[in-house]
Amino acid sequence: MAPGKIETVGEAFAAFERRDKEGWEALTDPQVEFVPIGDWPESELQGREGVWDFMIGIEEPWEPGRFELEEITEDDDHVAARMRRNLRGKGSGIEVEYDYWVVFSFRDGKVTRAEWFEGREDALEAAGLADQPG
Repeated sequence: MAPGKIETVGEAFAAFERRDKEGWEALTDPQVEFVPIGDWPESELQGREGVWDFMIGIEEPWEPGRFELEEITEDDDHVAARMRRNLRGKGSGIEVEYDYWVVFSFRDGKVTRAEWFEGREDALEAAGLADQPG
């Protein structure tokens, strides 16, 4: 049986944390879209290769760590989740808390889009889940 959407998101991030590109690609659409938060210099990225390279690049300055998925809400086509992680700079030792919301869109059991938001309300509205409790 194929994993559910929430499990797919968790497995995709676990594969990324292991730097298992093949495992990550198996869970994402070939034309996956990645839409960073509004203050990033990049706008929208598309395609597995570009998204993977971007994600690896933004991780480079930080020590390895796990993303925690919290406050997860889903419907037939989307998963909205709060993603948190405590980061420590490899060279500087500076500590930063990563705390954003992300909406994952799906087609045929694979992630087709990941769009990042600063707050819960914006994420749930974008996913069409604004009336969901949480």
